[in-house]
Amino acid sequence: MPNIEPNPAAQLPTDRRPASTHPVREPRKKTYLFGLLVHSNGAFTADCVVRNISVGGAKITLAKRQLLPGDIHLIVVKYGLACRADVVWLDFPARGLRFADRHFLAESLPRELMFLRQLWLGLCPRSGGIPVVEPWDADQRMALSGLAF
Repeated sequence: MPNIEPNPAAQLPTDRRPASTHPVREPRKKTYLFGLLVHSNGAFTADCVVRNISVGGAKITLAKRQLLPGDIHLIVVKYGLACRADVVWLDFPARGLRFADRHFLAESLPRELMFLRQLWLGLCPRSGGIPVVEPWDADQRMALSGLAF
């Protein structure tokens, strides 16, 4: 009988942690919101649907099979929220995004992000020239801006 060496790649890692020590994912709010994916200072845009959202990320779906750059901005039109995000998983038609930072587009923005406000204003329903954005209560706003954690 041949001497078969064990495959080290097939062995279980020795640094396994119990499930209770893994970080807990933020609670997600199920949604069905219109979103806009933006890359390259607005040169690339794609419509999407935000299926759920949390402080740390979102699940989006796209109508077409499209390649996305790894680092993009997601504008959640209804809430006037822009998030710089990384695409962390793909399961067509869904994508998982992890937020790196968040900005409310009705507030002051860094100069290099002003193009996001212009894109958002072009998509907002308007009432007398002022964008109509659903007001959020303080808890929702603090949670999405990361202040509650």
